[in-house]
Amino acid sequence: MARRHFNAAIPLACLALTLFLSAGSALAETVPQPIAFSHKIHVTDYKLNCRFCHSSTNKSQYANIPSVEKCMMCHRSIATDTPEVKKVAKYWSEKKPIPWNKVIDVPNHVYFPHKKMVNAGIPCLTCHPGMDQAGTAVQKLEFGMGMCMECHRKKKVTIDCWKCHY
Repeated sequence: MARRHFNAAIPLACLALTLFLSAGSALAETVPQPIAFSHKIHVTDYKLNCRFCHSSTNKSQYANIPSVEKCMMCHRSIATDTPEVKKVAKYWSEKKPIPWNKVIDVPNHVYFPHKKMVNAGIPCLTCHPGMDQAGTAVQKLEFGMGMCMECHRKKKVTIDCWKCHY
């Protein structure tokens, strides 16, 4: 009798593990932001490299959100009369950070070091497709183990757990 329950538990455990490993974050709807920042204007129109603003991506787990100071490097003299740049300048004059709302999300159990991907030469748009055309940042892919494994297999790179999970 105990063996029958054990045999029945194996498929359930496998299903639970599969769901856990494939679980990713839900695709985000457009998240309201305090400033209508356009990636399209900055990346596509003005040809700024993503790493100009997200400068920690090659040395950190996180792709930092640029500081108001970084924005003001250009916007002290560029587009100063536009409503959105005026909002940035107000944060600057009040010495306050812009209270951006989180757009890209991964499950809590995930440790994703951007620096590994960036330093391996993986383009930002691989994981953030369309961000260069986005008026407002939006998460287009569901980040989960399945997505990572598919990409690693396609690129013929290691799928050894300990290369990413430590």
